[in-house]
Parts: sequence; structure tokens; C-alpha cells
Amino acid sequence: MSKINLSGIWKLSCDKEGFSPIEANVPGDNASALLRAGLIPDPNVGLNEHEVQWIGRYNWRWERRFTVDREFLNAERIWLNLDSVDTAADIFLNGRKIASSEDMFLRLRVEVKPFLQEGENTIAVAITAPQTYIDRISETFTYHPPRREGNGSFFYGRNYIRKIQCQGGWDWGVSLVLSGIYGEICLENSSGTRLEYVRTEQFHSAGRCNVTVTAEIDALAAGTVPVTFAFNGETRRVDAALTAGKNEVSADFEVGNPKLWYPAGYGEQPLYPLTVTADGMTLSKRIGLRDMQTVSEKDEYGVCLKFRVNGIDVFAKGADWIPMDSRPETYTRARYDALLSDAVEANMNCLRVWGGGLYENEDFYDLCDEKGILIWQDMMLACAVYPDSDNFLALIRAEVIHQVKRLRDHACIALWCGDNECAQFVPREHENVRKVVCYDRVNQAIRHAVFAADRTRLFWPTSPCNTQDDFTDQDTESQGDMHYWRVWHGGRSVDAYYEITPRFCSEFGYQAFPSQNTVDFYVGENGRNVTSPVMELHQKNNAGNSKIVEMFTRYFRLPAGFEDFIYLSQVQQAMAIRTGVEFWRTLKPVCMGTIYWQLNDNWPVASWSSLDYFGNWKQLHYHAKRFYAPVIGTIVPRENKLEFRVSSDVGSRVCGTMTVFAVRIADGCRVKRLSLPVDLPPYGAALLRQLPAEEWIADPTQEFLLWELEVSGDGKSYTHRGDRFLTEYKHCELPKAKITHRLSRTEDGKFLLELETDKPVFYLFAEFRKIQATFSDNSFALLPGEICRLTFRTGAEVSLEELEQALVIRDLRSSYDC
Repeated sequence: MSKINLSGIWKLSCDKEGFSPIEANVPGDNASALLRAGLIPDPNVGLNEHEVQWIGRYNWRWERRFTVDREFLNAERIWLNLDSVDTAADIFLNGRKIASSEDMFLRLRVEVKPFLQEGENTIAVAITAPQTYIDRISETFTYHPPRREGNGSFFYGRNYIRKIQCQGGWDWGVSLVLSGIYGEICLENSSGTRLEYVRTEQFHSAGRCNVTVTAEIDALAAGTVPVTFAFNGETRRVDAALTAGKNEVSADFEVGNPKLWYPAGYGEQPLYPLTVTADGMTLSKRIGLRDMQTVSEKDEYGVCLKFRVNGIDVFAKGADWIPMDSRPETYTRARYDALLSDAVEANMNCLRVWGGGLYENEDFYDLCDEKGILIWQDMMLACAVYPDSDNFLALIRAEVIHQVKRLRDHACIALWCGDNECAQFVPREHENVRKVVCYDRVNQAIRHAVFAADRTRLFWPTSPCNTQDDFTDQDTESQGDMHYWRVWHGGRSVDAYYEITPRFCSEFGYQAFPSQNTVDFYVGENGRNVTSPVMELHQKNNAGNSKIVEMFTRYFRLPAGFEDFIYLSQVQQAMAIRTGVEFWRTLKPVCMGTIYWQLNDNWPVASWSSLDYFGNWKQLHYHAKRFYAPVIGTIVPRENKLEFRVSSDVGSRVCGTMTVFAVRIADGCRVKRLSLPVDLPPYGAALLRQLPAEEWIADPTQEFLLWELEVSGDGKSYTHRGDRFLTEYKHCELPKAKITHRLSRTEDGKFLLELETDKPVFYLFAEFRKIQATFSDNSFALLPGEICRLTFRTGAEVSLEELEQALVIRDLRSSYDC
């Protein structure tokens, strides 16, 4: 078996009048090629989004030449492998059409031996403009569900095409409708067989794990072919008697005393190498051995939803994942690694891959395996009713089967989910029964495709959803998962998070602007006003800025200037999400998951993310590092009472003390103290005590609460500190503080920032102008007499003098004038 790699530089042309062919990368997309050629401005800057809308209106043709020698041609079988074509395309070899593609999520493997010639050959991929394809394909439908569109794009009818749904814009995303060729593109040959997929099944018992490895092999004709399986230092050879067509060949392995794979924070992530070889073709994987279950069953509280790994019920701590860039060509392992490492650094163990993006490439899932990040995997349908024509359903089935077969052996995959919020677009009125039937047909097609490819995991029909068979009411907190948007979209107070007890909250969020450096990147010098055209273009939620300002008026004094507005929006976001997560974590085992919207951005924008487009940590991400810590305490004010609560994700009993102080806002003096003993079972949570609020703070405009949790367990010590105001910050006369700092290098070469204050400061936040830095901690309260020592890393070589000049320190009081 040999291979001809067809990636590299291709010629890209377009049917736009006057367009001259340019060079383009494969794998790659046309927008990236145009940007490199200087034919479009950077869509991420200023108002340039308007200047790139023409890209999606035209047809594009990708073409290159390659050479084939006689030895390669003499093989019995030759096929073209195309991992992904975006999207509606015809593929040509030497001018002859060999295949068509209508789904960017479906791999193509096409027999091409009759189309090749010795010497020079030409391959071309002709991609039709999305709107042209949508209009054409809709003519074949007997039922037309309402066409959905993006945010600010001509891309009308995205639900009619199997393409990244958010390319046409979302309420956090740029409108950039592009095309491209992604993944591996190559010619391969063999003596007659092709190794299509490999799957493993694990059977766990005391002290051992039995692993069955199965190879799916396609054969041109009947015959005997040796298949070699190598796993855990052992090799099995099976002389497989194949029939023409699809075959399955298996080998069994037994692993004694297996090293089990655990989610981050619960154990290690050992991975066992697996290699399968047939007819010279090899597939290699790394397998994590774990007993993975997603449990959804009736209990005394309703219907639970939780991940159980190796017998441990895991509290899912994480965020929703969207595509990390609007241009797929920019996806690199290094970028995945940076984002996923930051998720783990914030004590996350779970991400939900959202259904309006794409099934990520192997690097993403490999890194999640390595880092112990559980993946809730949506299928790629979002916020729409999708067509139920025979052709469309066939595409969906083939897509899902391929993707599940591709991903099923990753240890990180915990759950297959049918779609994102599509059931919410199905009315329950009788006159719309056709729409209900349409949704059900599509959802059933996905369900059957998932089960055809993987019966080892739970299929969850949609998110949110009550049970495996009931998605009629997506707002039922006692069953399944829920999306709780009453605070942001509904305008409720952040205290509304205290009113619900979700079983698993897989979406909830609050908006903020990105880091000041990121805002400066896209705004320039003339747009430094929140309602300027460029700032409003980089705010895709229509009422987003109004909601931010309106919530300011509830909790804070209005910010004094543009940079204060950016800073305060992040304070507000962190305050909101922290309120929900800290409370819900203490409701274990009733609540077993909090996945906030969202982890990342796909361009520089105001959004619900905690990591902005350039990977800067918003204040929320620093708070997430604390509220997702292994052991936390919190104070919940409800019904004129204070609830002192704790939660632990440690696998042993933890014991210690939660000490609570009433602290004067004016000078930081601790005027009252309460010591609460903590004794939690493994993975436990508890309400330690409930007291009337007025017994603790007579005037909440003069005092606030501070807690310090110190416990030990499993041979380790755990601390958690936090503060809680019992009234809105705007009602308090926060003191003007003098904050001093010292910058230095540590003995191991890291940077150190030391901070002190003469008055209490809140949401103390350090950053550097035009220098990206990630701190060990940030956005916290600091009291007089305390020295806070923060280490930090930067993405560039800088001197202490440069850092000193670039340092900006903010706090809540300094964000307003009076």
C-alpha cells in the first residue's frame, strides 16, 4: 500500500468577474487564501465584516496537478480520500467527474483507478455557492421547514445545507460564509482491501479489562487477508476470510490490573497504544480504559443526568465549546492545546461541543483524552427544524455514522446528543403537526445512526431535554438537562439562580466584552465608544449592550470611561456566573453538572465567553478557576437568611473549618467571626448552617462577608476564599484605595507581581497594555495588611521595564468618578 499526498498549494479561482486565480492552501479555506493574497481585509478588524460578504455569493474552483508513476497505477485498487469538502461540490480527475459532495461532515472515499493516467494528472474540486445550492435543493422537498438564517448575513436557509451552521453569523459570531477542503486529501492504493474504521469495546471486572478490537474492512473480492492487531504490548494476527464488500474482523485482549482513565481532577489519564494493520494500511489510536456511563433514571427528585466514570459519579464542571475561529484553516494543534489547557487550569473537566459548529478534528479529541476533559458531543444541528426529505435524511444518517465511528474510541466522549435546541423550534399546536413530524423523523434518523455505530453510550435526543424519550418541556429543572437563560435573555436578577435546582445545567451565561487589548485591536483610535459603529458591529446580540448597561444600573455605579465600561462588563459577567455555579455545586447529588455558555470565541467580539478570541482570560475565567476548585465554600443569601454551604470533588473525606467574617467596607476591619466545622464524605456537599442575615450584618452598606475555607483530605490541603455583599455595590461607599505593586522575577525565571492596598478593594484586576499575560489569580478582593503574590506568564519576551510601563491595575471603586 502506498499513498500520494495531495495537500499543499492549489490554484483557487472564482466566477466573480475579473477574478484572477490565486494560490491557496489545502487543507484550507478560500477566505484565508484571499486574506493572504491581499484581496480582502482582515474580517476581525473594524467594520471589515461588511467587506467580505461577497465571498459566499460565488462558485469556487480548487485545482492542482500531481504525478502518478506506473508502480502506483499497477495496484489492484486505488481510491481518493477527502476528509471534508465545504460543501456542495463536484470532484473531477483529468476533467472527468468522479463524485459529488453535499455534506462537509461526511468523508468521501472514491474509487479512481480508471480515471488516472501515468505521469501528470489534474484534480479539481468545484464548489457551488451555498445560496445557489440551497435554492436548488429546496426544489426537491415536499415539505419546507422555515428557513433559518445567521446574524447579519445573506446566508438564508442554513438548515438546508450540511455546513457549519454558524458561518452565516450567530449572536456571538462573524458572518463569513466560506468554502474549503479540510483534513486529509490523498490517493491510496492496495491489493484489494481497505481498512475503513477500527472500534474497541471494553468489558470491566475486578482487576481486569477485556478489550475487543474490531476492524471494519472493505474488500473488492473474496479472499484471505492477514490482519494484525497490536495492543498493550501484545500482537494478534488473524487470517481473515473476507467476502466482497464490508467485513468485520476482531481480536481479544485482556489487560490485568489496568491503569484506568479518569476525568481531570479525579485521577490520571493513561492511554494505551493500539495499531491495526491490513493489506499495508494502518490505523493507530490511543485507548483510555474506563467504565463510562451516562446515567439518566428516575429518582426521588425527578430524572437525573450524570456521568459515572469507573463507578464514581462525576460532577461536570465546564463550558460550552464553539468553533475556535471563523476560518477552519487556522485550526492548529497548538491553538487547541492552549484553549484546552486553559480550561483544565480553570479546574474544568467537561466541555460540550455545541451543535451549530463542527465535529472537531482529531487533535481536539486527542488532547481531551490527554487532559481528562469529558466531551458532551452534539450532532451538528442547531436552533432550527431541518428537512426530512429522503435525500437529506440519507445525508444525516451517513454523516452521523461516519463521525461516531471516527470518534467513538476516544476516552473523552461521554455522550452523543442529537442537536442543540432544535426541539424548541417545534411548536406543539395541532396546526403545525407537520413540523413536529419533520423534527421527529430527523431526530429518529440521528438516533438510529448513533446506535448503528456505537451502542456503548447514551443517546440524548436534544439539549435541553427531559429524558431519553421526552423533550416536550425543555424548562423542567427536575429532569434531564436544562438551558437557563432567564437571567441574561429574561432580564432576571442574578439571584434568580438561587430559585432553581437543575439536575444538569448545560447552558447559562452572561455577556461581557473581551480584554481591553482585544477591543483595541478591532476598534482602533476612532471607535472607543460603546455605541460606535465598530463596537456595535462586534456585538452580535441585538440587545446585548442595552442589557449590560441596564444591569449596571441595578448593581453598580455607571463606569466613568470607555475602559471602565469594558472592565465593569467583565466584573458583572463573573459575578453572575459565579452566583449560579457556587450554589448549584453545593446541591449535589441533585445537581450534577454546570456547563456555562461559553468557553471561547471565533472572532474578537462581545460575548458570553470566558476566554476571548486571542485566548485572554476574562475575569470570569479567573473566577471559574476558583468556583470550579476541588473544594469550595459559599454563602447564599435567601429569604433573609444566610446559608453557609460547601462542596467537594475530592475522593476522600475532607475535614476542616469554614471561617466567616463580617468585614467593614471602609477599612477592612474584621468585626465578627464565625467558625463552622466541615466534615464531608467523598465527593460530598452540605449546608453547614443557616442563620438570619440581620444577626450578622445590621447595615449591608457598611459591611460585607468574607469566608476562608481550610480543609484537608486524601493527604492534601485545600483552601477556598470568597466574599459576598448583601446589597448592591452601588449602595456602598467603597473607599478610594492606594494600591502599591512590585514587579520582579522569581528564582526559576517566572514573573512575580506583588500587590498591597491601604483600603479594601474589590475585583482587583491586573493586565498589561499590548502584552498578553495570564496570572495565577486575578479579579479578587484584597484587604489592608495582606500581600498578594501573583505569578504570571506572557506570550512574548519582555523586560521588567516594559512590563512596568504597560501595567494597568483596576478595581471596582476606580471604575467610577463618585
